[in-house]
Amino acid sequence: MNMHRWILKTTLAAVFIAASAGVSADYFADDLLALESLHEAKVITQSQQASLEKIYPQGSVRRISGTMRYSGEVLVRGSMEELTVQLAPTHDALDAFAASRELLQNQDAQMLYWCVARECGPSNLWANHVFNNARLYGPDDGQAYALFRLAGAEQSNLIAVYAITRGNGRGFLHAEYFQAEQLPENLRPTATTLARQLRTDNQLNLSRLTDAPDPVWTKLLVRALNQNSTMRVSMAGEQAAQWRDAMADQGVRASRIELETPHNKPGLVLQRLP
Repeated sequence: MNMHRWILKTTLAAVFIAASAGVSADYFADDLLALESLHEAKVITQSQQASLEKIYPQGSVRRISGTMRYSGEVLVRGSMEELTVQLAPTHDALDAFAASRELLQNQDAQMLYWCVARECGPSNLWANHVFNNARLYGPDDGQAYALFRLAGAEQSNLIAVYAITRGNGRGFLHAEYFQAEQLPENLRPTATTLARQLRTDNQLNLSRLTDAPDPVWTKLLVRALNQNSTMRVSMAGEQAAQWRDAMADQGVRASRIELETPHNKPGLVLQRLP
């Protein structure tokens, strides 16, 4: 299944259907239509650009002396397809965002950044500068944004998802699929994003970490866990013991990480303990 083909369809499902190869379109369409937050969503804008350069924030946005500034960013060149939908009046934009996020994560897409509300920065900057879509402007407290890297054969491609509830109560969900010529070699999630995933989902799947501990990833995980010094986790995976030792060497108490039996999937899985 090719995501480039499916995004051209006229339903929100198209953006996410092709995040997983080998799964039927009917399955994804039925699954999305069953989500109350996405039921009867109306396509507002749909377009594609063959060649462009774009910055996707990987941190909060702000404007200083008329220039956009990002606390973190991913600069990419390639082609982009975008889709904006207006949700039915009875459905919530943040619920639609959560459903979209869960779907992509279930297809092993790697979340690179996730922010909510005011920590993202002013909504007008996201609407008018990041996405160039004035419809996406609303109160700062009603927004959420996530940036994903796809898996498998599409791991050089990104999906950005942004949700906003406007001042009039209308909810919008915007998604962009970017086929990048090349992604930065050092592209990794932020520590705050990893910590938010653990805090929200109680689990962190790191399927790409199949080898011995990587120093940069070790520091990321340490920083994520140390944002809540009382959090304890279990860790499963073929290299879990080595990763725990490496993290302990970087300042995480070894007693905060319990080892589980090897996981039946590649990589590491961290589970938040009660």
